[in-house]
Amino acid sequence: MSSQIYWTYDELLTDVHRRAKSVEVLGHTVDGSPLVVARGGGDKLPAIFITAGAHSTEQAGVSAAVSLIDELQTEHEVHVIPTRDPIGMQGFAHALSLGLGETPKVESFDQVEGILRDRGEVLFEEEDLLLSLVGDYGYASARPTQDRTCPQNFFYSRLQRLHAEEPERLAPLLGRRVFMTAGQTGVEGTGDFARAYTLIISLDGEILHINRFHDTAWAPVEPRVTRDLLARIRPGLSFDLHESQLMQDRYWLSARRQPDADNERWEQQAARATIQAIADSGATLANDDDAPSKWFDTSEPAVFWLDATRRGEGFNLMDFVSRTYGLAFGTEMGMYGTFDGRVELAMITVRTCVQVFEQRYS
Repeated sequence: MSSQIYWTYDELLTDVHRRAKSVEVLGHTVDGSPLVVARGGGDKLPAIFITAGAHSTEQAGVSAAVSLIDELQTEHEVHVIPTRDPIGMQGFAHALSLGLGETPKVESFDQVEGILRDRGEVLFEEEDLLLSLVGDYGYASARPTQDRTCPQNFFYSRLQRLHAEEPERLAPLLGRRVFMTAGQTGVEGTGDFARAYTLIISLDGEILHINRFHDTAWAPVEPRVTRDLLARIRPGLSFDLHESQLMQDRYWLSARRQPDADNERWEQQAARATIQAIADSGATLANDDDAPSKWFDTSEPAVFWLDATRRGEGFNLMDFVSRTYGLAFGTEMGMYGTFDGRVELAMITVRTCVQVFEQRYS
């Protein structure tokens, strides 16, 4: 059975309501889209929390999260935020409509760059990177090139360097969102324009994406309502389903050290079981060179333990959860695998960890 790719947020919400026991609106993002959590599972505690889509270019995790609402068989409460960036998942044209007041036709980088030049204030241009202010939002076009296989990483690092060297260039974007083209040619479910990658520039000039701000007093609505939900449900096991363009078709599991010995033992047990299940599925595992070594330590092959204090960029969601609530895992599926295959790897991860979790509380 083929996994469903959601091209609009309304399409996703329809499926969420069909699958869920109940759906709660946690808040609304800047285009008015509701940020929702869906209930599945049983009534046993501690709860299980699943989310995806903080990077809207990573849509296999979103499809897996929606499927798990009713397909994850467990007595424990299940709470699913299927996507944390509904604006970005609807594509670059939708994101552009927030600044333009109308939805443009976007089918090529030439079209995008023409709009950013003609309708916006160009703030920076270099080679295949164009950054403009249109209305209340920043927009960027970053063309993929042979040596720039992940335009988001390139744009992210270029903005950080620009802020350090020429902060006046970014001054008009302080406190604003910046949307950029996906630029992921050949990635099923994403492509060049079907999604928009979202960054937020704080009033202090810190450049972060939506999977940050979980440990900060100020936070945009997406991480803020997620943090509020976590405080209510206090999950014992959490997942954030990510993908990586740099990983080609390989998989790795992102684990977190726990603050106490008992949780650490169960985190390790779940990690070992999961990576064995992934290997048994025939998937290609990542090697030690696939993760930034300065942030990660490796235990089993393709199990990387992330230390947020070495990254120096604020906590992502699983960093925050692991220090506050309990077991926490992220996935990184290679985006050049098939869409169905990527969804299945996310499903295997969650199912296997949940089996270990259930043993703990049996």
